[in-house]
Amino acid sequence: MTPYQVVWKGPVHRLSGLGIASNSYVHALRRLGVKVQADDSGPAAPRSGSSPMKRVLICHQLPHKFNFRQARKRYDAILLNTVWETSRIPRRWLPLINQFDAVCVPSAQNERALRSSGVKIPIFRVPHGVDTAQFKPDNPKLPLRNMGGRFVFISVFGFQHRKNPETLLRAYWEEFSAADSVLLIIKTNGYAPYETQAWIRQKIRQYKERLGIRKPTAPVLVLSGQLTPSQLKGIYTRGQAFVLPTRGEGVGLPFLESLASGTPVIATGWGGHMDFLNGKNAFLIPYRLKPPAVSMDSGHSISRTFRHLFVEEGQLWAEPDRPALRRLMRTAYRNPLLCKKKGRQGRQDVRKLSWNRAGISLKTAIEKALRSKR
Repeated sequence: MTPYQVVWKGPVHRLSGLGIASNSYVHALRRLGVKVQADDSGPAAPRSGSSPMKRVLICHQLPHKFNFRQARKRYDAILLNTVWETSRIPRRWLPLINQFDAVCVPSAQNERALRSSGVKIPIFRVPHGVDTAQFKPDNPKLPLRNMGGRFVFISVFGFQHRKNPETLLRAYWEEFSAADSVLLIIKTNGYAPYETQAWIRQKIRQYKERLGIRKPTAPVLVLSGQLTPSQLKGIYTRGQAFVLPTRGEGVGLPFLESLASGTPVIATGWGGHMDFLNGKNAFLIPYRLKPPAVSMDSGHSISRTFRHLFVEEGQLWAEPDRPALRRLMRTAYRNPLLCKKKGRQGRQDVRKLSWNRAGISLKTAIEKALRSKR
């Protein structure tokens, strides 16, 4: 065992991307011999001065107000493990982050965003991983009736503006007609109780009407709500290509899961996912960097915007080129063998991106932070 123990403050039991990452980091550290307590909900007892065991607190969350004076009595080092999706973090986060001993981020894009925003403490790059024994090409496909040999695009995301559902839908509707043997499956979720599957489908119908699209288009299947692990894995293997014209990602866990499943990705060429996406395993959409308010105020937004996070001066994210997205989707549709080739390459690439690798990076960050505190 290591001469230190870790208390992990993060959503280890949540079934979101953040929760999956939190749980995976904890288990990776434990496999490396680190003693980890996954929840520090007990009494705020001070650290024993006679104990040789160092104590480290890792907060796996967005920065918020934190009682550092109290925490310093209990821990030898306090680290933040966080993620961000635009070119700069919110200004109110800067003084909060700089009170930690170090911050861990999962991608090069995140590291650049924090440095350009004025973060002065050590920044460690601690990547996400993917379980290639769970997400694999031979997983049973999600059962669907009346497929009729269609080429299937899949997309997995939360129903928010950053994920860019409007550009995905518009490009698909404009490019494919009812005569094309193609299907788009969207697995999504809302962020409030009223944001149900019926509500999301209504938003999509209203957007299509607002665009004035009258001709019959290729079908879209919207799935919301909780899926079983086998159903989620089966979505990835059901598709011939994963498509998401995201405006910004800290990592993009569904991209990793798709590649692990042997399904290539159509994605915007900017964001944290560019640490592992390239022209051999993906179709990359060209883009321009623009302030988030531009698209939010365009009249095309159909999902939750989270304006309080993304509209500060100086923040930029990617606006993917819709005509280019249309061309790439058409290319994938016409070239299933190319999709398989990219999918095989993607599977090979992410086999190196394990959660054990992530755990080693995190363990190194912890130990460097402890040494700097001596």
